[in-house]
Amino acid sequence: MQNALVPTAAPLRYVCLPSCAALVTKQIQGYCGTGVAYCTDPDCQWQFGTCDSSTTPAGPSTLNDPRPLLGSVSYDNDIIDCTQQNVVALTYDDGPYLYTNQLLDTLKQFGFHATFFMTGNNLGKGPIDTTAPYPTIIQRMIAEGHQVASHTWSHYSLSNITSDERKQQMVKNERAIANIIGKYPTYMRPPYSQCNAASGCQADMKALGYHRVYFDLDSQDYLNPLPTQIHASFDIVASLLANPAAYDYLSIQHDIVQQSVTNFSSYYFGLIQAKGWKGVTAGEYLGDAPANWYRTPGAAASTSTPISLSTSLSTTTTAKTSTTSSSPSIKPSTSVSVPTAIPTCIVKAGQFCGTILPFGDKLDCQKSAASCYAQSSNCEDAVSKKDRLHCNKYKADCARLTKYCSTCGFQCSSPEFLKSWWKDKSGLIGLGGEIGERRTWIWLLAGFFGHCWGNR
Repeated sequence: MQNALVPTAAPLRYVCLPSCAALVTKQIQGYCGTGVAYCTDPDCQWQFGTCDSSTTPAGPSTLNDPRPLLGSVSYDNDIIDCTQQNVVALTYDDGPYLYTNQLLDTLKQFGFHATFFMTGNNLGKGPIDTTAPYPTIIQRMIAEGHQVASHTWSHYSLSNITSDERKQQMVKNERAIANIIGKYPTYMRPPYSQCNAASGCQADMKALGYHRVYFDLDSQDYLNPLPTQIHASFDIVASLLANPAAYDYLSIQHDIVQQSVTNFSSYYFGLIQAKGWKGVTAGEYLGDAPANWYRTPGAAASTSTPISLSTSLSTTTTAKTSTTSSSPSIKPSTSVSVPTAIPTCIVKAGQFCGTILPFGDKLDCQKSAASCYAQSSNCEDAVSKKDRLHCNKYKADCARLTKYCSTCGFQCSSPEFLKSWWKDKSGLIGLGGEIGERRTWIWLLAGFFGHCWGNR
């Protein structure tokens, strides 16, 4: 194996080639070599060498299969919510993997069902249709009532590749899944939550007959993969499930994260069960008949009635009925004067500047929360021991933002979050609440004015 660096243009990370000699004349920068470190997606640069994604499953391509739009669930809108109550749609990305069988055992123990958004060949795991034990695991999913869905062939950002490349990412995964269970899914989740309209991705997914499924509860398990970190995910779900205004969630986890499977899931399922709720698939969550979850390769056009735009489930107009609260959205105060922009540094300590990225919708809110937690995981390493209290303040902000993203409906925005944030700081000091939370916000207020005011 070689590890040669060509110090030229934009970085390419890893290239699966014996040496970089062939790239020198192209003025391309990257680390070249062979083996798992260089040749596994999603980091391998498939344009310049052989990667996981370069393989193609056996059997005829599904690209030209008929694609009637089955059922009444939207193919036009990003799916984040539904009208069901007292359920959590349990979804898992990136598998199947080493820990998936154990997860199936735990789901069976609780009587819950889940949707598995699967990649076909990345992380060096081999093609799912020809690499043991994955075919057996996927067949078990179907036999035990779970839903199999697509997370693309090799986990590329669908907004950053061409239309033809996107379609290959989907149809390769379709062929591999069909080789195992005789059918392929109509549900997908875009890697990195990236499938925008401007790139043509949303139109391509509809043309292929896919529902685009996202989430409104991010467990953050991928940011907390160690035994010493996973309790941060415990705290996230405990806080959200304790919210009396909540009556359903569409949750995301990753069955490639060992601690998420072996430690976190049983705790999470126990909370759901204790609340009197149930864990269900995304299809069940949306009230979609199981017959609409899959297509048969090469099948003639279905007799199912295609959806019309007037009957599709819109993530911007969905109305929910709750016996607890008419709306889960956080309402801004009309009596508190608030800043107009999120501070540059929510918390600052030494060289550490904890930020909250601006956002204007639910997906970007979730990405901002993920960024917040990612930064918080680096805080303690960046500050002195005496300043670690500031890291706790910042983690409290991340938790508050995560909660906001899960309860803000579809009109999430950083100005609205800032209003609720400011109101809570002002109100908690004088209106009571948990002592620990009140102290946190008093500390935060002092640090905020002492260090960090400014406009982004």
